Amino acid sequence: MRSTLLTLLLLCVLPFTSKAQKLEFEGEFLLFREAKTKQPVLIINDSLVYKGFAMKRIAFKHTEYPAKLQEYKFFNISNKTYLVHEGCGPVLEYRNDSIVRIDNSFLHQNQFGAVRFVYNNEIYFYGGYGLFTYKNILTKFDFQTGEWIEVQTFSDSEQVPRAYAFSFIENNELYLCEGITKDINHIPNELPLDNKVWKLTMSSMKWNCIGQLASNLKTSNFFNSIKLNNKIYLFSETFNELDIKENLISTFSCKLFSGFSSAYNEGDLFVGVIINNNSKKYCFTTFPLYRYKGELKTKNIFIEPLDIDYRIKIGLALILLFCLMLILIFRKKIKEKLVPFSGITYNQNKELYLFKGKSILAFEESEKRLLKHLLKSDNQFISLNNLNQLFENSGQSETISAIVKRREQTVSGLIAKVSKITGIEESKLILERKNSDDKRIKDILLLPNLIKKVE
Repeated sequence: MRSTLLTLLLLCVLPFTSKAQKLEFEGEFLLFREAKTKQPVLIINDSLVYKGFAMKRIAFKHTEYPAKLQEYKFFNISNKTYLVHEGCGPVLEYRNDSIVRIDNSFLHQNQFGAVRFVYNNEIYFYGGYGLFTYKNILTKFDFQTGEWIEVQTFSDSEQVPRAYAFSFIENNELYLCEGITKDINHIPNELPLDNKVWKLTMSSMKWNCIGQLASNLKTSNFFNSIKLNNKIYLFSETFNELDIKENLISTFSCKLFSGFSSAYNEGDLFVGVIINNNSKKYCFTTFPLYRYKGELKTKNIFIEPLDIDYRIKIGLALILLFCLMLILIFRKKIKEKLVPFSGITYNQNKELYLFKGKSILAFEESEKRLLKHLLKSDNQFISLNNLNQLFENSGQSETISAIVKRREQTVSGLIAKVSKITGIEESKLILERKNSDDKRIKDILLLPNLIKKVE
């Protein structure tokens, strides 16, 4: 009985170890997971097809497709497997061990290095590079029309076009950071982006900057990653475990080789292609995660809050400006209360003009009309021509020269009386300037800051 159980155990383990380790090959290849059978599929040089953990060779049928299969990326949606060109455009379906093209698009070659992901059973590409430009667009494949369409996104600040960014999906939210963009000062060189972390909430398609990577991290060092149970495993010269929920990244030494040429995971089983250091050939391999993980070296915060976001800076500046305005207003009010008004006041209820609390009886009716007009102008320059209406005699015809003469007499008489009452020189009671629209017209300011209305 014991020997029988041991034999069954070996048969179960064998496809994941020894047989999988034997296949070595040269040339271009594409490794992907078939969603329907959960089996690995390896296509070599667009002609040889191996399937299953034992890498059994099978027949290969396909319709026409552009470019080489090694340029395609795989997506599993429900029980279907799709292959999409890395530059966006052609979409193939791996169906019944055959490849069928399902799109009505063309070879875009416009989003190389894009962030690729699945949301609501749809395939998305964000950013990327093509035709000498870096992109900040979000596109998705429309399965109904077989075409790609651009998706509207929103942001309080403009997104920097980028390619080859680090990204992951969590709770229907896309997180991304770093990558490269165009160095406009040294074309055609690229420029590494800063370590700000952006989040795209898929339900609203709104971008937000949520923080920055810890200063000691550099995602460009991660050449492959897989996600398993709310953790992301990142491969570089070290083995890195990102705990999304706890916002921690732990770095371990590597027990095995340092990386994959291509890889994905089936549960906690790594499925990938590596380089055999002895034969220098590619080698298909599988092994459980714990075999890769060495000793813990460091543990750090993954995303740190921004020092001060620029929007916070703007908000603080506006608050400071508002406070300064309030201080100036209150200061003016206090100054007005502390320093008594030394000009002429008009008591609206009693219809009296006062100076230092005493009534002024010397003003004629024409001068009073002029004073009321000055109160309405609120200490602003006014055109002399606009004063003519105050000195017209209704019911009789007059020449303009007669009206102007009456106006000048009234202005001169008012200035003389106010100067005598207040002791201020006449030259300081009238200011003149040319009209901004018509230089031939003169604007005046009578009794500047010397008359106000009180209840």
